[in-house]
Amino acid sequence: MRFSGLFTVFILGSVMLIFQHCLGTHASVLTKKYPPGQLKEDAKLLQDVVMEMHPAVGLYQPRNYYTKLFDDFIQNLNDSLTEKQFRLKTKLILEELHCGHTDLLFSSSYYRAAKQLSFNFSPYVFLPLNQRAYMIANLNKKQDSTLKRGQELIGINGITVDSMFRHSKRFISADGMNQTCKEHFLQLGFNSYYPGLFGRPDTFVLEYKEGEFSKKIRVPALKLRNLPPLPLGPKDDSLFTRYRRAKINYRFLDAENNTMVMKIEKFSHTGANYAYRKLFRKLKRNNSKNLVIDLRDNGGGSLSNSYKLLRYLMDTISTQTLCTQIKNYPYRKHTRGNVAFQFTKLVYTLVGVKSRRENLDCFMYRIKPKKNDHFNGRIFVLINGGSFSASCLVAAYLRVNPRVTLVGEETGGTREGCNAGVTPYYKLPNTKLRVRVPAFRIINDISPDITGRGIFPDYKTEYSLKDIFSKKDLELEKVKELINTPQ
Repeated sequence: MRFSGLFTVFILGSVMLIFQHCLGTHASVLTKKYPPGQLKEDAKLLQDVVMEMHPAVGLYQPRNYYTKLFDDFIQNLNDSLTEKQFRLKTKLILEELHCGHTDLLFSSSYYRAAKQLSFNFSPYVFLPLNQRAYMIANLNKKQDSTLKRGQELIGINGITVDSMFRHSKRFISADGMNQTCKEHFLQLGFNSYYPGLFGRPDTFVLEYKEGEFSKKIRVPALKLRNLPPLPLGPKDDSLFTRYRRAKINYRFLDAENNTMVMKIEKFSHTGANYAYRKLFRKLKRNNSKNLVIDLRDNGGGSLSNSYKLLRYLMDTISTQTLCTQIKNYPYRKHTRGNVAFQFTKLVYTLVGVKSRRENLDCFMYRIKPKKNDHFNGRIFVLINGGSFSASCLVAAYLRVNPRVTLVGEETGGTREGCNAGVTPYYKLPNTKLRVRVPAFRIINDISPDITGRGIFPDYKTEYSLKDIFSKKDLELEKVKELINTPQ
């Protein structure tokens, strides 16, 4: 699996904040408990919002399944809970929607309080890989390392690695029944997940393998505000040229300019027109035969941007449909952005075709191939568990093209589409937790059947620990091999 340095820093920092376990602090906002009545009120509002507007209700489970799920949850809220305790319980309910765009965030005051504190971490940093965990770094530079780089971890404080993995993945949002996304983000965030979910003691008891035997060591915790960025993945390529606003890097792999690599970090809302125009003109001018589109760790972004890219690559007209079951945001005093929701519907009405399907307003948009500077050569798309949302849209529409080859691992988002478009945040009245609820179901008309799975590669890559330590890029290596193999 390939890691982007900036992406890793972002994920680890965000995950650390989300799962802070603030033992021994005096910050009242972190330790304050809310009585059952207030928790039930928050949970009831959440139920009402989800049942009225969430596109996933009825998608993977019937509507009455979610009604009973929320009813039972609310009925069993009989103890006072901290914000963190309530959040974790509620997040497990929301995970039943199987929607990667749905999330539950701490209140702003909780984040502010957490940022002022340091927390106990294990001095050893571990990397999940193929259902195991390996030591990859020692953060305590003042102490000799008992564990050696690459040694396998068995457990922490009496909890086995597989138990920690299973429990941690329950809190990682993913589309459908996809596990690749959960594995991907577990790998990026494990060193924040396990202390956040299982405790931050002053001493960590680590059980590890040494040859055929298991051993234990006790190590004092390190008190840190943030985990440092981990040096994972291939080194940044200095030969890349960057379009900063568009979040696109590119380079040619060969002196003849036959093969371009286009790394799209995200589908930015700005700069895409300029970047694509320049890049596809460059491909045409050089008569380039191959284009590598790197969507690894691309979490999505602008739908409009993804359409623009597809127009340079698709050979036939296709459509995408956005559907919503609401006319306006329900319970608007607890959220903002209804104007943006109405504007989105208006735009799709003007540029697409509006229709009514059962109880849904649907807006169909036609994606038309460009005539000028259209790329007609071989296309290789690099994907992994971090490829989500708009990047899955691109991969799904390209995979039916015979000129396209996908390399990597199953995408984090589903093949048939996702729940997104506009995603307002609702603030719960008592705990002030913020829940992100998508307003539209985005349907990839090229493959609309509900599978609950991502887009699968034509050539799957699997990294070994040695590959990661050697900073290999297996996906790009495979592409080079395919390019050099006669068709």
